[in-house]
Amino acid sequence: MSLNIPDKPNDSTWTDDQWKAIQADGQNILVAAAAGSGKTAVLVTRIIEKLIDETTNWNVDELLIVTFTNASAAEMKFRIGKALEEALTQNSDSEHLKKQVALLNYASISTLHSFCLEVIRKHYFEADIDPNFRLIEPIESSMIRDEVLEDLLEKAYGTKNNDAFFHLVDSFTGDRTDNELHMLISKLYDFSRANPTPDIWLEKMVELYDAKNITSITELPYFPIIKEDIELRIGQAKNNLLTAIDYASEIGGPEPYLSTLEGDLEQFSMLTQMNWDSWENVKLSIENVDFKRIPTLKNKSDYDEEYVEQTKKYRDAAKKEIKNILVDWFSRMEVNYLTDLEKMKPDIKTLSELVKKFAQNFFEEKQKRGVLDFNDLEHLALKILQKDGVPSEVAKSYQKQFKEVLIDEYQDTNMVQETILMLVSTMSGAQGNLFMVGDVKQSIYRFRLAEPTLFMTKYQAYQQDGSGGGIRIDLSRNFRSRKEVLDVTNFIFHQLMDKKVAEIDYDNAAELTLGAHFPESKDMATELLLIDMKAEEKEVEDDALSPQELQKNQVEARAIALKVREMIDNKFPIYDKKMQQNRPIQYRDIVILARAMTSAPDIEEAMKIQDIPFYANNNSGYFETTEVATMIALLKVIDNPYQDIPLAAVLRSPIIGLTEEELGQIRMAKKKGYFFDAMLAFKDTVISEAADKISAFIDQLNNWRELSIRENLTSLIWQIYQETNFYEFVGGLPGGKQRQANLRALYDRANQYEKTSFRGLFRFVRFVERLEIRGDDLGTAKTLGEKEDVVRMMTIHASKGLEFPVVIVSGLSRKFNMRDIYSKRLLDKDYGFASAYRDVEKMVVYPTIMQQAMKQKKMREMIAEEMRVLYVALTRAEEKLILAATVPDFEKTSKLWLQVGKEKKTILPAAIRAKAKCYLDWIGHTLIRHPSFKELLCEEIIEPLPTNMLLQIEIKMKDMFLSSEITESKQGNWLENVRSHQPVPVQSPYKDEIERFMNYRYKDEAATEIRAKQSVTELKRQFTLQDSWSDTTLLKDFQKVSLDRPKFLQQNKLSATEIGTAMHTLMQAVSLEAKPSEEDVKRLLQSMREKDILTEAQVKAINIEQIIGFFESELGEKVLKEKDYVKREVPFSYLLPVVKLYKEANIDEHVLIQGVVDSMIEQEDSIILIDYKTDKITGRYANWEVAEKVMKERYQIQIKLYAEAIQAISGKQVSQAYLYFFDGQHMCQINTKEGF
Repeated sequence: MSLNIPDKPNDSTWTDDQWKAIQADGQNILVAAAAGSGKTAVLVTRIIEKLIDETTNWNVDELLIVTFTNASAAEMKFRIGKALEEALTQNSDSEHLKKQVALLNYASISTLHSFCLEVIRKHYFEADIDPNFRLIEPIESSMIRDEVLEDLLEKAYGTKNNDAFFHLVDSFTGDRTDNELHMLISKLYDFSRANPTPDIWLEKMVELYDAKNITSITELPYFPIIKEDIELRIGQAKNNLLTAIDYASEIGGPEPYLSTLEGDLEQFSMLTQMNWDSWENVKLSIENVDFKRIPTLKNKSDYDEEYVEQTKKYRDAAKKEIKNILVDWFSRMEVNYLTDLEKMKPDIKTLSELVKKFAQNFFEEKQKRGVLDFNDLEHLALKILQKDGVPSEVAKSYQKQFKEVLIDEYQDTNMVQETILMLVSTMSGAQGNLFMVGDVKQSIYRFRLAEPTLFMTKYQAYQQDGSGGGIRIDLSRNFRSRKEVLDVTNFIFHQLMDKKVAEIDYDNAAELTLGAHFPESKDMATELLLIDMKAEEKEVEDDALSPQELQKNQVEARAIALKVREMIDNKFPIYDKKMQQNRPIQYRDIVILARAMTSAPDIEEAMKIQDIPFYANNNSGYFETTEVATMIALLKVIDNPYQDIPLAAVLRSPIIGLTEEELGQIRMAKKKGYFFDAMLAFKDTVISEAADKISAFIDQLNNWRELSIRENLTSLIWQIYQETNFYEFVGGLPGGKQRQANLRALYDRANQYEKTSFRGLFRFVRFVERLEIRGDDLGTAKTLGEKEDVVRMMTIHASKGLEFPVVIVSGLSRKFNMRDIYSKRLLDKDYGFASAYRDVEKMVVYPTIMQQAMKQKKMREMIAEEMRVLYVALTRAEEKLILAATVPDFEKTSKLWLQVGKEKKTILPAAIRAKAKCYLDWIGHTLIRHPSFKELLCEEIIEPLPTNMLLQIEIKMKDMFLSSEITESKQGNWLENVRSHQPVPVQSPYKDEIERFMNYRYKDEAATEIRAKQSVTELKRQFTLQDSWSDTTLLKDFQKVSLDRPKFLQQNKLSATEIGTAMHTLMQAVSLEAKPSEEDVKRLLQSMREKDILTEAQVKAINIEQIIGFFESELGEKVLKEKDYVKREVPFSYLLPVVKLYKEANIDEHVLIQGVVDSMIEQEDSIILIDYKTDKITGRYANWEVAEKVMKERYQIQIKLYAEAIQAISGKQVSQAYLYFFDGQHMCQINTKEGF
């Protein structure tokens, strides 16, 4: 079939397949774009080619372009806009191109959810909904969902003669709660909504339990799954026998065993030909497998002990596999399996009706509130676009509007989304206008109910010549990675992926071919870093950790950290594509990928030991952080103080600061009842410091409880931060920046919550509790920018679509998550719901045939998805790939991998691939067939696959990471001995060091008289009053505590400092969106007064005209103009060498300078500092020239210190620094280039 594709220009840089993808037309097109194949560039170019060709007269608003994320949509729109502007530059007279630029903002370039929202907004009347609906976030949707579900169950409990419901409760809940039923209904609702017809899907789920007319298990719709599993296990058993025969056939092997083993193998050959028409026949065939006793070896010394042991081991494994088949599939009679289904059917029907009712009530409740959630968008759009199973008039109008429908990441589409896309496109294959781009090898979102089989169905049907209903184009050239990365990826996945196990063949069309150009480098071979956890039998250092103290993830973390340190220290070469030359590696070039982030704390600790900056992109652990847990506990106590555990947590926290002993004394005041009552009794009967703390806390608690009623939640939280100084306190702890970010995130979360239809502290606390119960953690707040020079760690899922020069894939020996597979309740898109059968009367639970089948189906799907996840991980690397894992015992583990040593086919046996428990099972079985392993192990049994791939294998013993040089500094060890009163041995290598330490005399005793921490204001004052080092008063003194002004003094006139503070506070809050008017400032002052940010006296003392005057000045106008780059009230801490301040000091010490910059404008390569002053100018000086000289002398030290600190911290020069005086609206510039 001719595709009528124009010839590719001679100077084109596109590959033939890319050119075909850009130009092909007239049919549905599926582009299978491998990792790094430039699919986005192809997609954008195809769109641009359509738009700039004026002969086709295509407009950008006649395209529907669907992306997976909002960020992808924004990038797509940006690229198209940039390309259109470039085309317009070359053809500036083109009215058509001008039109496209104008129409771009109206183009449908978005996620499918956004497109559905647009459909609903335009055609709301077709869906019978209020057009003024509000789209809610998942947080609010889940809260409404919980309320509706609780109400539904409560009514069901209260309904008379509701025996069917109560039988369901007895069958599917525990003795104490109905949480299981609650979660089951919720999950079934979600699963059903991934189907275009949820109610029909639920009805089909019930029908699958109708076994009345079924006489054999072989008639069940899911019997093919059962058959496949049994065949796979028989295949595994057969492979074990073949391996046993290999060992017995070796020179020195137990040759007398061979006749028995060959007899076993003959029985397995018969099993592969057994009759599958009858379940009983299958059972009998497997039961009849008879493993004869192996003969006794007469002269054992004539045989290799290892070969004898391995032969027995693999034969026993084959026997065990057959036994497990009988246990798993034939432990109950066939009739009982079928009867179980019939008995469960009434419960499944009741459950189905409950889910339908919940769905109806949930939608009605959202309608009452005038809201919709993301799930509603797709189904309401479907309701608008489809009538009685055919496209509606609205759908037909979209079909006429869209000349092409382009879908990115098509492999992650689900059935609902597929239906919507089909409805708005011209569905005919011969005249189809769908352009679908994706890579099924990167489909890793099955947990979001993505359906990769949609991609595969088209991939298998469409042909390259356009037959089969559409055109298939394979983009296999990789423009991201070096040959070394591609080689190892191909080597591994040629052995792993086929339709049987991975749902796709990794054939010549799927393999990655080199498209990128890198200079030659001998350092880029893929590394397999294996840490053998078997401890060597040798003595380790006295100060080393014992093997029992080290977990495998800690050892692996240390190995990875050492690898990073080695690459950094050796200046490992990285090719810079912009510079087109090699440069030394930087921390930011390295990313550590893991399936989950459980090992992040260990890796972080290992990186600290090696002094490597590190950041883990962790989406869990937020609620477990001390500062957040403390605040949540306090909010719970404010809501209801009669909660013992949260109350104890608050009392023990730094907010109150009671000791465990004091908590015990409180309980003794009232041994029974609530702890809060005991606390009240303690306060009234005991005179102590603890009683005073409690008394103050109760007063504060009462205030907060009143505030929680009067004010919103965010005001309450911020008031707590201010009154307790908890925010400042955590900032001073290790990781203070992160801790403060976590507290700000809690404030932001509360702010987001208050924008929902819910209100109040009680509901917020309840919402947080449910998040914790469900495990829906929020992840710690992010405090790191994208360009920070740190080693990053992230999940493989988070890395999808990204690329990094060096990738270390960690945790490869971590077991796959089987929790869902082995749960009592299984959900499946094809077969609905499967569960064990509980006989309520006998209180006995039986596994059902459907449950067993779904377990195997889920296992197969999980294995296929995990293969794809591994593929994504390996293809993130641009230049260097390092695979890191621990093995319990390398010698034994490698022998397990050697099962495939004589395998003739490239693809590994399905049983080996399907039985993998971790990524290392696959990597080990594949890479052991590389020539490097043959050289390493010197095993004749290995028959390497032909390959030019470079592989570097490092086997490191666990004991290598027990050295104290790796785990911690030696100084820390001997100091710990001293602290814990443990003797330091005389023969210790630290003897001389300790003596020097004990006899040491500090050479700079004068420095001990200088306070290590100074505020800029105090330094300014010191420099103003004194000039010489000898006369300085910067000596150690007691910290002065600043208390609020007593009430009886508050009627007096405010001090200049208090007025200045008020002015600064106001300037921090003024909006920079536009020049403020007098009314704007008045409203802001009123709001700040109501929130107790400013006192009444401070509000009255503020001169509004002076505030407005600043924004009318040249400097103020610049601030408004550069509003996006303005930062206000910027705190800083900076270590300044003492000699910079006091040149006579001649000591190598630093003083910690702290201050707050009022305002700064951060430009691309420089910074402008602005400091506001409320000094009185008018009437105090003869003229401004005199005043300016005095003010410069007074404040130049302060501003120079600010500039010094900001330059050091930001890395940017302070180009200008200004003082602005509100009195008289004067401005003067400070020269920050001169010394202090």
